Amino acid sequence: MRVAWPSNFGEGLWLAWLLGQEGHEVSVSVAEPSCRNALRGIVNHVEDFSPVGDYDLAVFDVTGQGELADRTAALIPTIGDSSLADRLEDDRLYALEFMEQCGIQVSPWEHFTNPADAIRYIKKQGTRQVFKPVGEQADKSTTYVSSSAEDMLRYFDVLFRSTPQKEFVLQEVVDGTEVSTEVYLNDTGYYALNHTLELKRLMNGDVGPNTGCSGSLCWMAPTENQIFTKGLKKALGPLRELGYRGPIDLNTIVNRSGVYGLEFCARFGYDATAPLTKLLSVGFGDFLYAIATNQKVPELVPRHSFCATTRLSIPPYPSEGLPEKFYKQGVPIEGLKPDMLDKFFIYDVMAKEDSDELESAGICGWIGGPLAVGETIGQAWEGAKDMVSQVKIPNCQYRTDCPQNTARRYEELRSNGWLR
Repeated sequence: MRVAWPSNFGEGLWLAWLLGQEGHEVSVSVAEPSCRNALRGIVNHVEDFSPVGDYDLAVFDVTGQGELADRTAALIPTIGDSSLADRLEDDRLYALEFMEQCGIQVSPWEHFTNPADAIRYIKKQGTRQVFKPVGEQADKSTTYVSSSAEDMLRYFDVLFRSTPQKEFVLQEVVDGTEVSTEVYLNDTGYYALNHTLELKRLMNGDVGPNTGCSGSLCWMAPTENQIFTKGLKKALGPLRELGYRGPIDLNTIVNRSGVYGLEFCARFGYDATAPLTKLLSVGFGDFLYAIATNQKVPELVPRHSFCATTRLSIPPYPSEGLPEKFYKQGVPIEGLKPDMLDKFFIYDVMAKEDSDELESAGICGWIGGPLAVGETIGQAWEGAKDMVSQVKIPNCQYRTDCPQNTARRYEELRSNGWLR
């Protein structure tokens, strides 16, 4: 199968490499010039993507190219992005309203365009709030979960002097267990029901900047469970009516009051999708093609119970927007060879010229992470620990408390009946 892989920033190119290992002919194109060294020498880069070509499948590895994906889908089977996916991912107002229309429970929220109105609201409510920027100019890195009303007021004082946002949502914080639920959806049904427990802060103990993901535990649910039926499943019918096709994830908080929707991820979640590929009992390329072409997928029996990964990085990660000189190209990655990549997701990595050695590509400092499977959570994390210990990178940084964090949260879900 010939596969076109257009990407904005190259975050999903390990998945493209995987399709190549499965025997598919994959051509990747990265739109952002500063990211074009991602997996250089490891995957086949082409200069530009055009939907006109002799391709069997197009895979968009991130949202943000919805209009191009729509045009491509009119010509060849396409998965990974669409105008609808862009809206679900990027328009938080639309996503919250869509959840409510589907009957998914969400915590109280208000939409603001004037920070003075928001400050009055915070003082009146006196509760913990989440700040979520919205709109075309939204800077998602400004998302903030406050520890108190006073903490949010302090955050406003800093934010609106340094990085003011024109439009935003304040949403009441819900305490509980955070867990993501994902399926792959097409007109014939939904497939590969799976859950992920992510650690989003950079440092142990859930402190430091929000990286989006610093570690993950992924597993495939053997049957429908309450997290799914009270959350994401409610959106599948409406999504199918809108023509949605591809991966769809709902991040939620689960507590005694139910399942609360937080946000949709209408794309590949790299630190979750890579572990999922180690659990699927079919080739990932064939699976994507089946979803994109509206084929019914046979029952998927997971190859393993769990897959665990810890994100490895080097400074200045997770800083963004710094001058190029801060992002180091050529940092040696010892102990990891190209023939080991079936067990190690990579991003800011390239092959050293005329060598089987790997080095940093100078993009952002997010190197990648091990993909360790196990029949228990402990076995999966022990495998991840072993793999991390073998990889030597100067100034490497990663969390070491992922096993305890995810095991505690999984047990909370299991003991409270949410996984039944």
